[in-house]
Amino acid sequence: MKDPKNLKNLISNNTGMKVLSVLIAVLIWILVANINDPVRTERFSGIPVRIINESALTDLGYAYEVVEGEEVSITVEGKRSILNEMSVTDFQAVADFSKLSEVDAVPIDVTARKYANQLDITLGNVNTMKIKKDAVVSVSVPVNIILEGSPAEGYAVGSMTGTPNLVKVTGPENLLSSAKEIRAEVDIDGISNDVTTTADPVLYDDNDEVIDSTQVQMDTSSIDVDVQLWKTKMVDVNLQTTGIPADGYEMTSFDYEPKQILIAAPDDVLEDITSITLPSISVEGLTQNYEESITLDEDLLPDGVILADETEDVKVQATIEQRITRRLTFTEADITVRGRGNRNVSFDSGNRYVIRVEGAESVVKDLKITDFTPWIDVTDLEDGNHTLRLHVKEVDGVTVNSTTQITLTLG
Repeated sequence: MKDPKNLKNLISNNTGMKVLSVLIAVLIWILVANINDPVRTERFSGIPVRIINESALTDLGYAYEVVEGEEVSITVEGKRSILNEMSVTDFQAVADFSKLSEVDAVPIDVTARKYANQLDITLGNVNTMKIKKDAVVSVSVPVNIILEGSPAEGYAVGSMTGTPNLVKVTGPENLLSSAKEIRAEVDIDGISNDVTTTADPVLYDDNDEVIDSTQVQMDTSSIDVDVQLWKTKMVDVNLQTTGIPADGYEMTSFDYEPKQILIAAPDDVLEDITSITLPSISVEGLTQNYEESITLDEDLLPDGVILADETEDVKVQATIEQRITRRLTFTEADITVRGRGNRNVSFDSGNRYVIRVEGAESVVKDLKITDFTPWIDVTDLEDGNHTLRLHVKEVDGVTVNSTTQITLTLG
C-alpha cells in the first residue's frame, strides 16, 4: 500500500496534471453543449429595408425610385436555442443613402436586434438597394369630382364643385409626366339634400392607374366638395319636319325616340317646363331615307336645364319613297251597284275596266281593286241606258288619277 503522504505530494506537486484535467473537463463540457445545443443555419426572408440619410439625395434636387432591394433575405448561423427565438422582426436592414455609389446602388447592412455577438449573418443575392434617380418637377393637375351612387328618386345632381380645382403636385419627372387628374370621390347614394364635404385627393395617370402618393407631394391634403341637388321631371319631346321631298318622292313615315325625357332644373325653372321642342328636321328635296342622332347637349335644352337620366340622343328616322303609278284592271263583278232595288242591271258584255293609282311604292305595289271597293249609284236613274262615273273608296297615301265610265242598262 502506497504511503498517503507520497500520494498527496504527487497530486499537489504535479501542475501539468492539473492543467490537463481542466482542459479535458472543458472539452467534455463543450462536447456535451454542442450535442445538446448544436450550431446550425436558418434562412429569414422578407426583411424590409429602411432608408436613412435620404436627404443626401433629395437635397441635390433628385427624386428616386427603388428598383431593387426593398426587402432582403439572409442566412443566419448560430446556436439552435438562439435561432429558435429569432424571427424576421428581430433583424433590421438599413440602406444609408450617404453611401450611394456612382452606379446608384446603396449597400444594405443587416444586424440582429438581440444576440448580435452570437450570430453570423450573411446576405442573400440582393445585398444592395438599386435606385433610379429622376429630376423633381412640379405640375398643376385638374381635380375631377367622382360621385358614387345615385341620389334618391326624384332628384339629380344639378352641379358639383371642388375646391381647389387645380392641385400642385411635386415629384419625379418620369412619374408626373403621365399625371392626368386628381379624383375626389364622394358618396351620394340615396341623398335628397345638398352635400358639402371633404374628400381625399387621389392622383391618376393616363392609364387610369393610381400614382403612388408616397412618391409625390401635393399642396393640399383634401378637396372641399359641394354637391347641389335639383328635382326631376318627365317632359315630352317635340320634333317636326319641314319641306317636301324631291318631285316624284314622298315621306311615308317619320318617327323619333324617345318621346319623353327626364330633366332636372332649379324649382323656379322646372315648374314652367312641360316639353322640350327640338329644331325641325328638313326633308326638302330628299330622294332617300333620312336618319340622324340628335345629341341632347346644353345648346338644345333650355337655360338651367340638364338631362337627369342616361338618355343622350334622340334617334330620328324619315322614310322617303319614290311615287309610282299602277293600273288596276277589274270587271263588272267587282262593281257594287247602289240603289238598284229589284231592277236588273246589265253591263256591256265582256268589258274590262281600269283605274290608275299613284303613291309610294311600298303602298301601291300590293294594292288590289278590292281595296277601293268600286261602286256606282243608280238610285235616281230611270230605266234605260246610262253612262255613269265610277266611284272608289279613298285609300291613305294613294291618289286615283283617273277612273273609268261605266255603260249599263237599267230595268
